[in-house]
Amino acid sequence: MWKFVCLSTIILYIQRTNGHGMLTDPPARNAMWRFGYPNPVNYNDNELYCGGFSVQWDQNGGKCGVCGDNYRDPVPRPHESGGKYGKGIIGKRYVMGQTIDIEVDISANHWGHFELKLCPTNTNNRIATQECFDAHPLVLADNPRNSSFFYVT
Repeated sequence: MWKFVCLSTIILYIQRTNGHGMLTDPPARNAMWRFGYPNPVNYNDNELYCGGFSVQWDQNGGKCGVCGDNYRDPVPRPHESGGKYGKGIIGKRYVMGQTIDIEVDISANHWGHFELKLCPTNTNNRIATQECFDAHPLVLADNPRNSSFFYVT
């Protein structure tokens, strides 16, 4: 059983867009500094879009690091556990089955959707993988289809 899920294990994914935004509640690793956490400052915290469209699609064949970093960056990538911003700081703690509110700050709306997923890692030494996130979607409480997708309107 998971006793808690680190803030850093929540993934924000905007499919087929180069969106600009960040997870603010719970605060994501890239934005923790804005809320007083002792994480390094990231002035580009709303730009985790895989290095940009041409980097993601022309250079990396559509691949992206699980936390929005350029796929070709060495592992651990800057926003992954053990990377520059992945310092093991826990922004919020939750218990299994708890209904939570999520807040996303969108600074440039390019439409698309969000997909919220969890990857239970209780150590800074374990790199979260896309397979781990895919196995643990965060289902929206008010969605009758039990979907993890939230469409931007």
